Amino acid sequence: MSETRMRILQLLKMRAGMTVGQLTEALHISQMGVRQHLAILEAEGLVAHYQEKQGRGRPVHVYQLTDEANGLFPTTYANFAVGLMHEVAKFNGPGFINKVFRGRMKSQLETYQQRLEGKTLSERVKELARIRDEEGYMARFEEDGDDYVLIEHNCPIAVIAQEYPHVCEIETLLFRQSLGAKVVREEHLMRGSHRCCYRISKTKEK
Repeated sequence: MSETRMRILQLLKMRAGMTVGQLTEALHISQMGVRQHLAILEAEGLVAHYQEKQGRGRPVHVYQLTDEANGLFPTTYANFAVGLMHEVAKFNGPGFINKVFRGRMKSQLETYQQRLEGKTLSERVKELARIRDEEGYMARFEEDGDDYVLIEHNCPIAVIAQEYPHVCEIETLLFRQSLGAKVVREEHLMRGSHRCCYRISKTKEK
């Protein structure tokens, strides 16, 4: 796949949908070029579009990823992991899986804290976003008034989270303990959003 088409998929992954004009601006290429790439991606079943009315003008085409395209992004062998956990639960009971998740969180917390140690809250949030991006979450952060917002556009453990939703609560707890700050999840991929967003209060800065 060409670098430009891969970039289009990445942009669509990071947003709920984009128009040709928005993609043109982001990619710095002509609208004709964008349309040609989109036509190829649609033919490959990776992109679909719908019409959206904006003001009094003609409806615009908004492009978004298909389920097949979402499969191109990291999942860290989640289907295998889910099957393995089902087998473990058969022998040890469903409560054992929560113990596994919490044990994993403890290991992650130690790793995260090593990289966050000695940093201000803003530096910790920036480093946490970098860590999560390295782990395949397509993460970034931004400031929003009195808060920071950690945004994750991909979930490598989505299949696991669908089977064991508790893992999402454990991740939120992981962020709170890693940052030493109040963290509230505002958007959730598992509840129909196109991303997970976590609001981090600056008032707890250390």
